[in-house]
Amino acid sequence: MSHSNPDIEALRTHERAVHVTLSLVEESQSRAPTRDSVADALGVETDVITRLFADDRALLTAAVEQALIILMDTCTKAVVRVDPRNPMAQFIALGDAYLDWADRHRAQFRLMSDQRLLEVMNIPNLRRYVVSVTDLMTRMLTRAKSEGLLHPKEDIAVLVLSARSYAYGLARMIVEDQTRDSMLGEDPVGTAKMLTRDFILRVARSSQPLPA
Repeated sequence: MSHSNPDIEALRTHERAVHVTLSLVEESQSRAPTRDSVADALGVETDVITRLFADDRALLTAAVEQALIILMDTCTKAVVRVDPRNPMAQFIALGDAYLDWADRHRAQFRLMSDQRLLEVMNIPNLRRYVVSVTDLMTRMLTRAKSEGLLHPKEDIAVLVLSARSYAYGLARMIVEDQTRDSMLGEDPVGTAKMLTRDFILRVARSSQPLPA
């Protein structure tokens, strides 16, 4: 006679709840899923879900955290595959990885983008991943500056913010499907990557010191 393992069953229910949460986000992008709505979608009693998630925010946090772990892993792998002597090429690889991630994790991107649904920077478990990616960007551009690839007076903090804003805007266009009627054409992710590279290279050229 076989007996189910409660821990395994709880893990399976946790995974199913996260999956359903993301599906509900896609169906109703302006309203955050709740533990009640997830339980209803799964066909289980609400207390099955409340035992796994302390509140509705914990449910949304779990859905986003999995994607952020993937983002951090993807970005790190993308960067280490590039010649460490070329920090600008590493920075471009980081941008490519981010755009691919946003395209593959659209529901999580939507959750993170709408503070009415989830305030990511107010949740330590999520904020640390965002901070880690920002720190990675800062280190690469600081190294580029020290190697003379950027102007010696370049404000790295402002440059990181500009690059983040630019990449986020392109990612949002991809996720919201605005690219179908835009200049990004039939391959929005590929075109977005091209535009990101162009942005980074233009920044690098424009921040070079003028010849004496």
